[in-house]
Amino acid sequence: MKLAIAAVTIALGFAPAASAADLTLALSTRGAGGTIAVAVYRDAEAFRRGESPVATRVVPRSGAVTSVTIPGLAPGRYAVAAFHDTDGNGALTLWPIGLPREAYGFSNDARGRFGPPPFAAAAFDLPSTGARKAFTLR
Repeated sequence: MKLAIAAVTIALGFAPAASAADLTLALSTRGAGGTIAVAVYRDAEAFRRGESPVATRVVPRSGAVTSVTIPGLAPGRYAVAAFHDTDGNGALTLWPIGLPREAYGFSNDARGRFGPPPFAAAAFDLPSTGARKAFTLR
């Protein structure tokens, strides 16, 4: 019995610690006021649908460049989508013809033709040391 407890204690003592990384974003936008909404995705299908992000943040726009930090992400491949919510409704406002009325953007400044860009165009690797990324909301 003591041997089993000692084995468990040793195993737990040498278990690798889960690493978490911080992602710091510098988001540029021309519009004034409002908030910046950010969604971080880990897989292509969720990114394409705009559903089930692994992390989200909504922060007040703080000037021409707004900084947002997303702590505690597991190292890996991610893509980020963001928009400038100028009217405060919590959603990307569209014109009647379906085009975005508010500024939006994606990591790597990736652009899509009729919807979001492919995940591969916006994706980047987040190392265990964290990363800083900048992109523009247009």
